[in-house]
Amino acid sequence: MQPEWVKSSVFYQIFPERFANANASINPNPVESWDKSPTRDNFFGGDLKGIREHLSYLADMGVNALYLTPIFQADTNHRYDATDYFKI
Repeated sequence: MQPEWVKSSVFYQIFPERFANANASINPNPVESWDKSPTRDNFFGGDLKGIREHLSYLADMGVNALYLTPIFQADTNHRYDATDYFKI
């Protein structure tokens, strides 16, 4: 059964590591500049603060629900292989 709110939601999926970097102090090392082409192994330093700073942009597009790929500590940029579920 689907919750009622889902039926009228406009979802936007975000790969946090590649969306927006707003806090350089927590960047992994090394970090690519945003004008570089992404590869499966490089990092750009996107973070939750970067997502928060773009919420009005997403809302202007009609988005009212977000689906984030994993955000836990991991050795890869996709973070599906979390090394610590208690650290973001």
